[in-house]
Amino acid sequence: MKSTSPLTRVVSTLFALAISVSAWSAGLPQLKLVNAYPNLKFKRPLWMEQLSDGRTFVLEQKGTVHILPRKANGKKTKVFFDIEKRKPYVKDEEGLLGMAFHPKFKQNGKFYAFYSAHEPMRSVVSEFRVDKADKNKIDITTERKLLTIQRPYWNHDGGCILFGRDGKLYITHGDGGAREDPHDNGQNLSTLRGTIMRIDVDGRSGELPYGIPKDNPFVSRKGA
Repeated sequence: MKSTSPLTRVVSTLFALAISVSAWSAGLPQLKLVNAYPNLKFKRPLWMEQLSDGRTFVLEQKGTVHILPRKANGKKTKVFFDIEKRKPYVKDEEGLLGMAFHPKFKQNGKFYAFYSAHEPMRSVVSEFRVDKADKNKIDITTERKLLTIQRPYWNHDGGCILFGRDGKLYITHGDGGAREDPHDNGQNLSTLRGTIMRIDVDGRSGELPYGIPKDNPFVSRKGA
């Protein structure tokens, strides 16, 4: 029996794969994008999150977080968080960049935000609490700063913050900016720029306003 050439085998495999993918995709539902809230407009929305109580939140880079109306045809939002009076620096890649709700938010009302500030140029991660008189509003005066990271440039800030299943807060921070990371922050363990950080917001390590988990991968590395 005459053997087939490598090229023939490759073509046959690709043909069979194409048929399989076509058959699989034929069973998928037909989806299309629609405007979920046609009566609402946002300026540079960066994040959206829904809590178990049904409330849906949208973060705007300018410094606000809105609660969406329950109905899709709603025309107004409720301002949940507003840091504009603190004058966060909002331009290009800077502003209010991230938010997260404490795993026990229903009980303790703790909310976290990542925002940019200037003079000096820096990134700030802070904890806030819900207003005692209004569960749909954050009391800005309750701010407790957890992290302040100095930045040499205006871009590459990162900003995504999330709680993991372990209850710890994960914080992303960019390399600090400029083209091609001129300070090599991305490969430098002695700086918090260019890292993913993991902290315990309910604990304390020394004089730090947060706890450093003992199982963090570089916790025992000197200089990290």
